[in-house]
Amino acid sequence: MKVKSWIKYLVYTCLILILVRWGQYIFLIILKNNQKLNFRPFYNTAMYISFYGSIGVFFGLEHFLSEIKKKGKWMVNLPKIIFMGIPSLYFSFGIAIYCIDNPIIRDFLAYPIGVLLMNGSVFMPVFQMTLGYSIITCFYKDNKKLLV
Repeated sequence: MKVKSWIKYLVYTCLILILVRWGQYIFLIILKNNQKLNFRPFYNTAMYISFYGSIGVFFGLEHFLSEIKKKGKWMVNLPKIIFMGIPSLYFSFGIAIYCIDNPIIRDFLAYPIGVLLMNGSVFMPVFQMTLGYSIITCFYKDNKKLLV
């Protein structure tokens, strides 16, 4: 076993613990602001996506760094964006979409979110991390030679 991989994963774990601790601090500030001021769903959603999305980006960072080292033209994995990124983005904005006071949005766009919210909002961090992960891992380098 390589000592380098042991150190790498130890550093990853320490960084994740630092991120989680920082997140607790940020979420405490959000909670205090919600108590002082009125509930601001778009602000809260942006903070949660920034935090959990950054964890997802962190999980996919190793893939991205290995792609940077490769030679070739940068490409985007469109199926990943369409089937993972867009649904993750939609469910990441769940509370904000659900709180929009428009009957058309409430009846159609927010209905799936409302169904999931019946059991709580614990699903949203998963989608927010998936969003960050799918964004960072959808980029790759294509090194295929063009046949002329």
